[in-house]
Amino acid sequence: MLDGYTTGAPLTIVFWNSNVQSQDYEQFASIPRPGHADFVANVKYNFANDPRGGGHFSGRLTLPIVAAGVVAKKILNAEYGTEEDPQKLDVVISAKLLEIGGEKDPSKWDSLLKGVAAEGDSLGGIIECTVTGLGVGVGDPFWDSVESCLAHAIFAIPGVRGIEFGDGFAAARMKGSEHNDPFGPDGPLKNGSGGVNGGLTNGAPIVFRVAVKPTSSIAKPQKTWDFENKKETVLQVRGRHDVCFARRTPVIVEAMTAIVLADLL
Repeated sequence: MLDGYTTGAPLTIVFWNSNVQSQDYEQFASIPRPGHADFVANVKYNFANDPRGGGHFSGRLTLPIVAAGVVAKKILNAEYGTEEDPQKLDVVISAKLLEIGGEKDPSKWDSLLKGVAAEGDSLGGIIECTVTGLGVGVGDPFWDSVESCLAHAIFAIPGVRGIEFGDGFAAARMKGSEHNDPFGPDGPLKNGSGGVNGGLTNGAPIVFRVAVKPTSSIAKPQKTWDFENKKETVLQVRGRHDVCFARRTPVIVEAMTAIVLADLL
């Protein structure tokens, strides 16, 4: 960077994590957390996974994703849409938390999470992301469809369990006349497709929802296997772990979406 502008050289952003408690993760080398990547990582990497807190499987890695997403949003705004030039695209990406543990009323979330935390347990959630201003024809058929590229990136966010576009899985229970989007002079009149037909944007907002699992690291006792002593054991996870990390996820979904769209455009 020079005077606030890129020079053409690669951008480098470094974050120093100075608030660590690595001792909380030592036991997972031989006693894997149920639901976590400890077991598969230890097998694949010969018990050499990063002992400081999850390594490549940690939510910590979403920090550089968000940083890259900030850059991607600036690219979208600079190259494809500005308020000063309405002839250009005006891309807006917005993600929000829809529900936690099946509860859709935000006023009940805090008390719900307090109760689950007291049990030593955790909850998941659902995030919805909407993208407007892309116009028609962004994307490609087949491998690089808009849905394919977004799903590929979104599933790289640790803890994601599913993604659906538009009507999503509900479309399987609909008739074609219910799911189909009639066209008017300005494009689709409704949005069961989530803004994409044949892998290409159709002018309607891209709308997709992301399912995030409950946090794997919980204080509630769970049965697992002690690979060092070769016996079944009960694990109670120590340390600081979110009761529901879905609350932190909307900004990450936005960042991943911006990265994908900047690449497609």
